[in-house]
Amino acid sequence: MNLYKITFIHYSQKDSKEGIETYLLAENDKEVYNYIEKEYYYGCWVDEEKENKMCSIYGDEYHIMGKETYKEKIIRIKGEINDEDYDICDLYYGLTLRGWELVKENINIDFTKFIELGIVNESKRQKW
Repeated sequence: MNLYKITFIHYSQKDSKEGIETYLLAENDKEVYNYIEKEYYYGCWVDEEKENKMCSIYGDEYHIMGKETYKEKIIRIKGEINDEDYDICDLYYGLTLRGWELVKENINIDFTKFIELGIVNESKRQKW
């Protein structure tokens, strides 16, 4: 089990706000992606057409090195917050981007009290 920090940045017309959303216990980046989609985007992080659309992977000198789906890209870069190509526009209703970073790998500490307090969440309920 790994400990991840889920971060956010919110843009609006007049200001912005950024911080830590929560900490999460998960096995890998794919579980973190699925948790964020379920908890914050309610299954609509991206629509199915955009999720399955192939994106180019560029190298250091901007030559195409391969292709990946949008979902694969977001998992690889650890969230939309880290996407340099994301177009931030039309902030009438505001825009919130989320991402994550690995805090600690292979955790075998009992986080029961932190989970009960809501400080740490789990990607899927497990018995400690």
